[in-house]
Amino acid sequence: MKKINLIVFIAFLATFFSCETDSNVSVNFSQEEMLSNYANNLIVPAFETYKASTNSLKEKIAAFTASPSEETLNATQEALKVSYTAWSKVNAYQFGPAMGASLLSNSNTFPTKYTDIESNIVANNWNLTSITANNKKGLPAIDYLLSNQESAAIVTAFSDENRKRYLTECVADLDNRANSVYELWVNGYAAEFSANTGNDPSSALSFIVNEYNKAYERCKNQRVGYPLAKFSSDLTPQVSPMSVESYYNQASLSLLVSNIESLENIFKGKGENDGEGLADYLDAYYESGASEKDLTAEILNQFDVIKSKLDACNDPFSDHISNNDQVVNDLYDELTKLVVLIKSDMSSVLSVKITYQDSDGD
Repeated sequence: MKKINLIVFIAFLATFFSCETDSNVSVNFSQEEMLSNYANNLIVPAFETYKASTNSLKEKIAAFTASPSEETLNATQEALKVSYTAWSKVNAYQFGPAMGASLLSNSNTFPTKYTDIESNIVANNWNLTSITANNKKGLPAIDYLLSNQESAAIVTAFSDENRKRYLTECVADLDNRANSVYELWVNGYAAEFSANTGNDPSSALSFIVNEYNKAYERCKNQRVGYPLAKFSSDLTPQVSPMSVESYYNQASLSLLVSNIESLENIFKGKGENDGEGLADYLDAYYESGASEKDLTAEILNQFDVIKSKLDACNDPFSDHISNNDQVVNDLYDELTKLVVLIKSDMSSVLSVKITYQDSDGD
């Protein structure tokens, strides 16, 4: 009996003291507990909320196309804002089922190619399942169709049956993918993810760290840097305010804030409840002496600086881009500083290899 207890005790130690650094320092942390928290407290609830939002958006659009009016249009516009906000909570989880469904590219490729959308509607000819259709559907296309001009003009435009059908097919595609990803998470993938410990490129920790960094860089680059022409090779780079997320319904700033808040909460492991997250994992390394600096404190401090810069921004955010003012350039500079902390320092401490090339964004 004593022998059996000894074996159980050793097995417990092997699980709980899940990390041993290069300096052979044991780190007191349960990676499995952290992964379970991410799966069940953050990721599944986030996808459930997103799925519910696209279901509601689909219903509101059905009511609008059945009876176009400013009242039914306003309801769809509000539902779209809810879906966009829910998207900001799942943006960092583009692995596993989301990767299989190509959720990101099919749901939020922006800026949308509105000239092609209009050409397709006039020609009554489109294929939203085509790989070339990613920038003509999803949330950005719906944003364009529902908010590209004054409400009365939009209502009049939706007397066109082709326009109604285009919008209906866009939201059906969006909703189908949201439902599919959620169902896969709750029907097996959450348990598989929680048990996938380790830090190799196929581990759940690697998925979290890599996708977290990708999502952060999409915030910095796609939502701020590209519109500011930070990556332009032109001798006289031109800012592009229409390239911001959700340009047409002017929700860009609130979505950027929501994305940053979501990324901070993911770092903390804070979902519906406050559980173990990357911050706690880094704390364990720091407290064991395996990491020389309090990286959690540095990262959270930089999030505070970024949020203070966001507080200095006003709606419409595209005006900051148009003016190329110091407010938005200061924001971009502070966003850039966090990349080093989460992409280089954090991944190094956790021994996770960054396996992607810098993304062009959503």
